[in-house]
Amino acid sequence: MPTDPQRFEERMNELLQVDPGSTAVLTVDMQRDYLDLEIASSPVLESEAERVLRSTRDLLTFARGLGVPVVHAYSTRRPEEITGNLEFGGVRYLLDSKADGLSQNPLAGPKPVDRLMGSPNCEVHPDLVEPGDLHVPTKKTFDSFLYSDLDLVLGRLLRPRTVILVGINTDSCVYSTAFSTANRGYAPVVVRDCTASMRGIDRHEMALTLMSRSIAWVVTLEELKAKLTDGADLDRSLGRFLTAGTIAQVATGTTTTVEAGN
Repeated sequence: MPTDPQRFEERMNELLQVDPGSTAVLTVDMQRDYLDLEIASSPVLESEAERVLRSTRDLLTFARGLGVPVVHAYSTRRPEEITGNLEFGGVRYLLDSKADGLSQNPLAGPKPVDRLMGSPNCEVHPDLVEPGDLHVPTKKTFDSFLYSDLDLVLGRLLRPRTVILVGINTDSCVYSTAFSTANRGYAPVVVRDCTASMRGIDRHEMALTLMSRSIAWVVTLEELKAKLTDGADLDRSLGRFLTAGTIAQVATGTTTTVEAGN
């Protein structure tokens, strides 16, 4: 039966379950170069920066409180990469546009240098960082997995089922990372309130629509917090059965209790 696209998205979001115990938050390029308007060379709109920082602080505090790990993936460039024609990860479209003096950002001209390693521009915005977070500063192109050790961090260390995605830019790095996240078998959940694009609100909204209709769940911050709360409540409920001396087996709608050691 044909399904209206809007109804498809709504129903997929209804079906979504998020267990904090098998979830990780991945921030993508949440750097001062986009969000700190005092130094940014590729700024998002001031209102967008304020919205993203406020919402992401809220999300990360909430997630950490449930024991959900936070991973920051972001681009940094060695001087040799800049001089070796590997700025922007060697993406030809971006290199050629910069060579011609073009900019995709309506608020700024071409970047003088893209997030040089050690510069304040490449730092994750300090409002979003806590000591227990994991950092993947080896992101090189749109896809946070490509050329970095994010596969190691997620696939070998954390092993989540669900990956919550937030970051800049919605229509390039978040978009590309969402596809790679899905292709690796994770469930990608993009938080609308915690993403933005330097190319404008229209590009941001376009990317969210494309992702929600093809590859990822797209939810609001409040919707996600409700899903996480439901998942945590379910974990606590099941935990009552999984006491130190008891093994609970839940199958085919019935529960059988077997005393440990029997």
